[in-house]
Order: sequence, then C-alpha cells, then structure tokens
Amino acid sequence: MYVPDPSPAALASHLRKTTAPDEVAVVFLGDAHKDAFSQWERLGAETECPVVAGLFPGVVDGARWHRKGAVVLSVPVQGRPQVLDLTGPVPDPTEGETALSKSSFLVLVDGLSEHVGKALSWLRDRCGTERICVGGGAGRRSMAQGPCLIANERRWQDAAVVIPLAGQVDLGVRHGWTRTGTSLIATRTDGTVIEHLNWEPAAEVYARAVEAHQGAPVAPDAFAETAARYPFGLLREGREDIVRDPVARTGNGGIRCAGPVPENTVLHVLEGNADALIDAAGQVRAGGKPSESIPDTVFVTDCVSRQLYLNDRIDEELEAIAAGSRRNHPTPYGVLSIGEVACDGGGHLEWLNKTTVRASFSSPS
Repeated sequence: MYVPDPSPAALASHLRKTTAPDEVAVVFLGDAHKDAFSQWERLGAETECPVVAGLFPGVVDGARWHRKGAVVLSVPVQGRPQVLDLTGPVPDPTEGETALSKSSFLVLVDGLSEHVGKALSWLRDRCGTERICVGGGAGRRSMAQGPCLIANERRWQDAAVVIPLAGQVDLGVRHGWTRTGTSLIATRTDGTVIEHLNWEPAAEVYARAVEAHQGAPVAPDAFAETAARYPFGLLREGREDIVRDPVARTGNGGIRCAGPVPENTVLHVLEGNADALIDAAGQVRAGGKPSESIPDTVFVTDCVSRQLYLNDRIDEELEAIAAGSRRNHPTPYGVLSIGEVACDGGGHLEWLNKTTVRASFSSPS
C-alpha cells in the first residue's frame, strides 16, 4: 500500500499491525526522503520484524507516482533476506543452497553501483535461472551515488538485498523500444563502459549512427538528449532486445552505460516514441502461465528513464499498466527504478534499462 506519511513512527505502527511472523516488510521510500534516509535504520528493531528498505526516484501508487511517501509490502518468505556487499567477494548463501534453490526472489540493488553484474552472477550461480526473480535498482533521482538500501539495521551502498519469497510469483516484461536498423559491435568494453564500437571510439561511432538515422547532426553538448531517445539494444534472439541506457561520454571517447555490456556483443541502436512505450507497458502481463487465483500483490518496477522520456505522459503509462491488470487483481504498487532485475524462470536473468516489469505475488496455499 502507499503511505503518504512514512515517518519511522507511523511505519512502525503500521507494520506491527500488518506484518505476520513469516513475512518480511519491504519499504520503498520516495526520493524526497533522501536527506533523512538514516532515520529508517532502526525500523526493524522498533517493529520486531525483518525490514528491508530502499530509496527510489519515485514510488508507484496505482496510476500515479510520487516523490514523497512510501510503498510498503509485507511478503511471505522462506528465509531471512541476504545482504550482498558488492565491494568485495560475495558471501555464500546464509540460508543454504537447498532453500534458495526452491525460492523465487525479490531483489533490491544499488542501481548506481558499478558492481551490479556481481549481484546477477551471484543469483545465477547460487540460485540458478529457473526461479522467478524480480526487483529494481535503488538510488537518488540526481544519480549521485550514496547509501540507498537498509537491511540488518544499517544503510548500504554498492550492495544488493535478496529476499527469498514463499508462494507463487508470475512475471511480465516489456519495453516498446524498436530497432532503427543500425547494428554495431562492442569491440572493446570494460564493465559498464563501451570503449570501442566497430574498432573505433564508441562516442564517435554512436554519433554517426544517430546522425545517419535522423538526418541531422548531433550537437556535441546534446549527448544526454540523444541518449534518452536512442538507447542501445543487446541482441536477444526471439525476444525484445535488452535495453542498455547510455549515461555519459567518458574522457577517452567511450560511453558509460547503466549496466554491463559484454565485449563483442551485437548492439542495435533503438528508438522509441511515447505511444509505443505506453502501449507496450499496457501489454505487460504478469506471467505467461496465468494463475487462476487472484494474487495478493501486484508489484511494478518502471524505469525512471521512461518517466524522464515520457515527462507528463508517464501518468498515461501507469494508467495503462493498471488497466492491464486482470479483473479483480489488486492495485499495482511499485517503484520508478534505476534499472530492473528480471528472470522469468526460463533461463534469462537480466539487468534491464528503460523497461517495465510487472509481477504478481500469491501467498502459499
């Protein structure tokens, strides 16, 4: 549910009434509370239940989004949340391989960390890719990195929190960006930085590709505007490309992206328009294998870069997502995220950009 006044005292009172012994309380705070984020560190001790919190560019309340307030979910779990400190070697699972292998997961990760790929590798190695996984990147709207997660009664940066869920989870993923027809090869990369495209400095090649498509030169100081309209798409056979958001030029002519780009990956230059993005978001259905039961919770992660691109039309996108719910499904709640985590249980665990992810959670029968 959406809580307009998420003060620690108000949330503690709410969680004591609504969180069962076999549940974890997950608190998604809007960016307006960034300066007071430390106030929520002791929330778990005050409620005597496990609490995980994250700071996000916005929170989603049905067909509206807010910078202020919080979305609060109490989710049934199969074990305690696990914190992954991504600045060093990630630990072995605290709950054991067997418990994790049987769970679906809700994941909160520092969306501005250069080590997001380490969290994905941990999930693939320890949990496999046959379990459903959903989550989002936390962080500030300003894109200035800082502590953005709370777990175990402390704040975390460069970290991820993995919550093993009990019950059924169904997932849908769409983005609506389409290929311009230009394909490039990332011939030299370093984590999230594309250094060379087609064996030349990446920023130069990217600018030439966009200029050829739009029939007009790209101004040297217009990188952010251009990148918002023309992201990269990592080739994925039989599915929508994985969108990779160009964030900034580097000092040596490379392009820093909002997620890792493997070397020798085929990249498509994508484009979008507001109508296509809104239509795609409205077509997201949680689960290719629809459950006959009504879920307890519908959770949405919608990339904040979509909101920045759509501007005032973001409300139309959220209305389309809400209208796309099946009859009698609960109101969607969620976040505007800095990157999205999704695995549909079919062997594809990915870090996404500019994408809408919709999940439905049902309690164990």
